[in-house]
Amino acid sequence: MRRTIAVVTGTRAEYGYLKPLMRAVQRDRQLHLLPIITGMHLLPEYGNTARLVKKDFPSAETVQMLLLGDRRKHMANYLASGITHFAQFLDRHHPDILVVLGDRSESLAAALAAAYLNIPVAHINGGDVSGTTIDESIRHAITKIAHIHFVHTKANAARVKKMGEEARRIFVTGALTLDTILKMKFPSKKSIFTKYHLNPNATTFLVVHHPLTTLHDKGYGQLKELLLALDTLKEQTIMLYPNCDAGGRHFISLIKRYEKQPYLHAYPSLPHEDYLGLMKHVDLMIGNSSSGLIEAPSFHLPVINIGSRQQGRDRSANILDVPPHKNQIIRAIDTALHNPTFRKKVQRCTNQFGDGHAARRIVKILKEIPLDDSLIQKQITY
Repeated sequence: MRRTIAVVTGTRAEYGYLKPLMRAVQRDRQLHLLPIITGMHLLPEYGNTARLVKKDFPSAETVQMLLLGDRRKHMANYLASGITHFAQFLDRHHPDILVVLGDRSESLAAALAAAYLNIPVAHINGGDVSGTTIDESIRHAITKIAHIHFVHTKANAARVKKMGEEARRIFVTGALTLDTILKMKFPSKKSIFTKYHLNPNATTFLVVHHPLTTLHDKGYGQLKELLLALDTLKEQTIMLYPNCDAGGRHFISLIKRYEKQPYLHAYPSLPHEDYLGLMKHVDLMIGNSSSGLIEAPSFHLPVINIGSRQQGRDRSANILDVPPHKNQIIRAIDTALHNPTFRKKVQRCTNQFGDGHAARRIVKILKEIPLDDSLIQKQITY
């Protein structure tokens, strides 16, 4: 009998990570894929990216999560609505295994609902470290809920084990996004720049900066400093809107004030393949996105990482960490573009997060792991 593997995707970035696994599950004759679209995908102001998932997986189902504002209480309500709607959906469909990724509210909502329904939860990217945000707490909470752990690195596996998880549940698979990067045929610079109305001969920045919900102003001041730095230099910039965490809509309002400037090309979202294609050909990435640490090393792309959002995460030699202050950001940009010592380090850097075979490893485990009482019945090891 085929096992039904439900895979939850709630954001544009997360979908790019999960797509290789979803394809691999779909191809396997012993597995049946149940794609679930939720969260940011269903919010029009963030690009209505559900259509991209539906294009790839027409049979995908949707689970609504209600986001009624931009304050912290709205994020709590968003989580609560997700738990309610996932409980109803999963009670009807009851997949054999539910797969969630990372540290988003959408993943936590799905995992909590599944755990109460005795549906085994497989969590991707547990044991990671990502700085002073609520993401850190959410990720580790999902680890304690989940029954199966697919982690990027041996260091992450060790952290999961220290949290009291049994070694038999922990599997080092590498990062799924590298499956795409290492196997994808990328468009030429001329092609991808033409698509997004960019001058291929101009110095170009890719900018992604998200809120920090644990700060008093949710990181709004950091974004202001970044935009002031960009406005001083006026180099060609392609910028993505932030995620839907508390403060995200406030961020978008600020970005919109600069969108009329000819140097700035802002988008609510981009298809993941286009995002990677741009990453391959731009001169510099700036912001606080995890993709600067996880994907960018594969392209030998210099990254200016601003503030504490990625504090503690493993990193390669392509990263310049800077405080969120205009002048220091400008100095870091100059270093990243013109300092020969740093640029040599970037060209020699390696990606420590995997080898491009994560999906194959995960599918094998999803097929073979026993679905018995001992999988559901967890007990702390200390």
